[in-house]
Amino acid sequence: MSGTESTDGGAEPGSSLAGAALVVAVTVIAVWLGLLIWLAFDTDASEVTWSRLLVVLGSVEAVAFAAVGALFGTTVQKQRVADLQARAEAAETRAEANQTAVINGEKLAAAVKATRTPGTDGGAERLSVDPRLGGDPVLELANRLFPD
Repeated sequence: MSGTESTDGGAEPGSSLAGAALVVAVTVIAVWLGLLIWLAFDTDASEVTWSRLLVVLGSVEAVAFAAVGALFGTTVQKQRVADLQARAEAAETRAEANQTAVINGEKLAAAVKATRTPGTDGGAERLSVDPRLGGDPVLELANRLFPD
């Protein structure tokens, strides 16, 4: 999946939910708010009517809170996905740079091995005049880091 594809059913980048889910969420929230407003202004209803309306309000309220949770939850999740995609792209960039460094290091080791073979000078100047070191230290390092 590329970084430009959407995981929310093809919604626009700025929206949280797509299509029917968004319509249902907004409708449920609007119905809940409508019931609240109606109950606030219908204060002269009987006790039985109030009890029944509160039961209806409670069930609509549960669905409305789920809809609000879906709206806010998808927004938060979308931000997390965007952050993780950015981290993944940065990791891929670092991995590519590390792969290039590995290839360059192997090329350098091969060049050192080719120009500094034991027993010949190869036109290379020794890095140390200490006879206790034995062979060429650069060649020894290349052989240790990149064994054949």
